[in-house]
Amino acid sequence: MKFFLTATLLAITFFVPFSGYGQKRLNLFTECDCNKTLLKQELNYVNHTIDPVNAQVNLFIVTNYLSNGGRVYDLQFKGQQELAGNSLSFKVSTTVVMTNLERDEYLNKRIELGLAGFLAGTDYADLVDLTAQAPPEPEEQAFEDREAPPDRWNSWIFETSASFSANQESQRSKTQIRLGFEADRTTPDWRIRFSPNFFYRIEKIQQQQGEPITSVRRDQWFSGKVVKSIGNHWSVGVLGNANSSTYNNIDLGIFIAPAVEYNIFDYNQVPFKEFTVAYRLGWVRNTYTDTTVFFQTQESLARQSLDIDLRLRQRWGQVFAGISAGNYMDDFNKNRLSLDMRADVRLIKGLSFNVGGSYEIINDQISLPAGEITDAERLLGLSQLATSFSANVSFGFSYTFGSLYNNVINTRL
Repeated sequence: MKFFLTATLLAITFFVPFSGYGQKRLNLFTECDCNKTLLKQELNYVNHTIDPVNAQVNLFIVTNYLSNGGRVYDLQFKGQQELAGNSLSFKVSTTVVMTNLERDEYLNKRIELGLAGFLAGTDYADLVDLTAQAPPEPEEQAFEDREAPPDRWNSWIFETSASFSANQESQRSKTQIRLGFEADRTTPDWRIRFSPNFFYRIEKIQQQQGEPITSVRRDQWFSGKVVKSIGNHWSVGVLGNANSSTYNNIDLGIFIAPAVEYNIFDYNQVPFKEFTVAYRLGWVRNTYTDTTVFFQTQESLARQSLDIDLRLRQRWGQVFAGISAGNYMDDFNKNRLSLDMRADVRLIKGLSFNVGGSYEIINDQISLPAGEITDAERLLGLSQLATSFSANVSFGFSYTFGSLYNNVINTRL
């Protein structure tokens, strides 16, 4: 083992040059959800480095997806080494009608403009040639003609979806249909959304002996919310949903809840950090397909919940941590506590660590049907199963090393 480690270190030492290759160019480290191949092609006058510590400029881009299908990119430039102390932040907006290439080219042009400020006061300034054109003179026209045309949709965005799939084998077949619709109106003061959905699946399995097993699952649900912004930290609203599910043993379920949310950080900082506390107190009305384990065929209950969520998106990575607690007011023993955590963090040069996990304590399965569940229902997932907890965990890491600079574009095979 010692021989293997020694040989590996010697090999790495041999192949990693000690010369300052590429130091005549500005070193740029970019972390973004963007087309880095096109970025290398357009910004061919800088070194695209894999090491944020070695870079003279770090570029961190957060992508926010708008309800109308557009995107807003938050760009943050930060200078290091001889450029330490220089920083620049701005937003770039794109629309849903742009193709992927148009969006990437538009973003790259804005990145170049932002980078020009860092180049201006350095020896790298001669590498850039910035050209600007004066806007055309406005034509003489009436004031009302120069006003922006009215929005005939009044900020509403609509989206429909439908899918059908079928799979056939000699002893198994499955067919499923999904239908969905979503309407969303987003303004600085209001957020209104409602969405009906439908899911249907039929599956048949041929047994070696006896009749084939046929399973049918049908889910229908409608969700909606109306949220009002109050200042830079508070929001209030009303949330509601209605559902019918063979899996959950519900013929008709209705839930309506007023809610209030407080964000410790200013809402303007949401792309990079948010720490929210939300409380809901609502009314539940369920009509069940079969009698439940609590001997109910229908019931009305009050339910409260508290959600605390922390989201951070920074240059060193991103973190989410959330706690959710809820219970039915008639019996506090009917409760649920959920813990959720995800993180993707850069630890040291080239080494990143990601971890995620969740744990739920479940004591509120009020819709479980009474009686035994058949083996077929259990194996085919036709009905939810009783459980007192749910847990999952995942983790991994990545380590990048080698040539710090790679400006070559090669997409063959």
